[in-house]
Parts: sequence; C-alpha cells; structure tokens
Amino acid sequence: MSPLNPQPMSGEEAHRHQRSHLREKKAPVEVKNINPRPDDINECADAFIKRFRQQLQIQRLESIENYEQMLARGL
Repeated sequence: MSPLNPQPMSGEEAHRHQRSHLREKKAPVEVKNINPRPDDINECADAFIKRFRQQLQIQRLESIENYEQMLARGL
C-alpha cells in the first residue's frame, strides 16, 4: 500500500515501485587520493558493498518482473 494511494499494489506495481526507489538512491562515485587511510578504505568498501547489494536487488526485481510478464503472455 502506498501512503498516497490507499489501494494495495499488484505484485508487478510493487516491484516497479521498489526498483525505481532503489535507482533513486544511487550515490555518486567519489575519487579518493592514491594512498587512502584505513578509515577511507573501510568507507569505500562499505559504499561498494551497499551499491553491489542494491544492484543485486534491482536485478532480482527485474528478473521477477520478466518472469511475471512471461507468465502473463502464457509461455
């Protein structure tokens, strides 16, 4: 259910909404100095892991959406 729309969303609508929400959260890539401190390395690693997980979730949602579309076509 959306706060603006009291009607529940279909599975496909929910997937699209979640995928678009995840895409909006992409952080810009920052270039750090050549000899980063250990704290900088940890921050970079955390940011990389977060982006990687977001990408995996987007791919998963797209796969589910493609599967649902295939079922709707009757294949």
